[in-house]
Amino acid sequence: MFFKRHLILLLLVSLTVYGALVPTFATAEPKVLYAHFRHRPPEMIVDERNMTMSSPLKDIIEEAAEKIGYRIHWTISPFARSLHDLQVGKVDIVPRTIKTSERETFIRFLGPVSTQTRDILFLVKAGKESSIQVYEDLYKLSVGVKRQTVYFERFNDDTAINKMESIDDENMAKMFIKGRFDTMIILDRASIEYQLNSLGFHDFSYAQYRQINKIDNYFGMSRKSAHFAAFESLNSVLIEMVRSGRVKAIYDFYGLSAELE
Repeated sequence: MFFKRHLILLLLVSLTVYGALVPTFATAEPKVLYAHFRHRPPEMIVDERNMTMSSPLKDIIEEAAEKIGYRIHWTISPFARSLHDLQVGKVDIVPRTIKTSERETFIRFLGPVSTQTRDILFLVKAGKESSIQVYEDLYKLSVGVKRQTVYFERFNDDTAINKMESIDDENMAKMFIKGRFDTMIILDRASIEYQLNSLGFHDFSYAQYRQINKIDNYFGMSRKSAHFAAFESLNSVLIEMVRSGRVKAIYDFYGLSAELE
């Protein structure tokens, strides 16, 4: 009888201890940050055959998030939608979000993880390279632009230029082929050339005029994110990864330079 009571007591104690430990184990599970991804070669690649994502930026933010107890859940999304979702808090993080005063009202910027110097180009039909020799030549033309994309301050604020919006590079390429506009402003040369070549169109070139631009490479985090309190910790990890050379090492693994020229 004594043994039976002792066994029951032991089982009750065991169940009590187990019940106390279960919440502890549950809280050890990584929390989730929701992030958007888009095809922006060479830094962000979506393989359309199986919809897999490959990017040094993806690896960087995943490693940083893991260090503070988070994991990243990715969704492929066009940037215009990503920007809207950052504004309303439907997504937590978006890579390669250019910092502007307007965006700072609803985004905090993680990083930068690099500063990249690149020419902003104007794509034209082959043989039309001299049609844009100086900025002022743009006033005579229709210019394709990507919705919600930041280029350079003078162009962004210039309402006298006839700008025609498109939602993404694929649609902009199709519009250019159909002659919907004379030229399109290009921030990511590899991305638009990929789309044009995929459509079997090769009769293009670049205007003589180009704008040299320095771009700080940030991750945008929604101010309405449910995990916004993690911003400072996540940002500190990213900055340390830059300082220690870890960001450079990740870019090197992909055969890319963090400081693109």
